[in-house]
Amino acid sequence: MAALTSAVVLVGILCVLDLLLTIGVIKKLREYGPAGPAGAPGRGMTPLRPGEELPAFTAVAVDGAPVSRSSLPDEALIAFLSPSCEPCRAELPELVAYAGAEPGGLDRTLAVVVGEPGECEGFVRELSPVARVVVEPKGGPVCAALRVDAFPATLRVRSDGDRTVVTGHVVDLAREASPR
Repeated sequence: MAALTSAVVLVGILCVLDLLLTIGVIKKLREYGPAGPAGAPGRGMTPLRPGEELPAFTAVAVDGAPVSRSSLPDEALIAFLSPSCEPCRAELPELVAYAGAEPGGLDRTLAVVVGEPGECEGFVRELSPVARVVVEPKGGPVCAALRVDAFPATLRVRSDGDRTVVTGHVVDLAREASPR
C-alpha cells in the first residue's frame, strides 16, 4: 500500500510540474509571439498584399544614395534580411545570385538588412555588389512603412505610377529567376 501511495504522490507532483511548465511556455508565447516582445515595433503588422500600393518611405543606402519609393525602377525586388535569422543566412547566396543575374540588378534590387550595423557587415559585403543596401534596426523606417516584421521577406513591385506590390512576402527566387 505504501508503494501505491508513493506512486500516486509522484504522479501528482509530475502533473503539477508539467502544468507549471506549460503555463510558463504559454506566457512566453504570448509575450514573444511571432512578432517579438510585446510592444516591439511591428508587432501585429499586416503584411502588404498583392495589388496594394507601396507606401512612401525614405532611407539612405550604405553607399550614401537616397532610397525611396520614387527611386525604385520598374519590377524592383525588395528583400528584407536579418543576420540573426538562420533562413536569411541560408537564402543569402540565392539572393546574391538572383540579384546579380537581374538586368540592372544593382538598381533593381533593394536589400534591407535589419540589425545592428556591426552584425550586418557580412550581409552588406555580399549584397553591395549586386543590390542597393540599407541597414536599419528592427522596426526601422523601411520595415515600418512596408509592414515587414518577419524575415526573410521579399516584395516585387511594379512601377506603373503607383508602385503596386505585385508579389507579397516570400517571393520564390528560384521561380522568379525562370524566364518570364
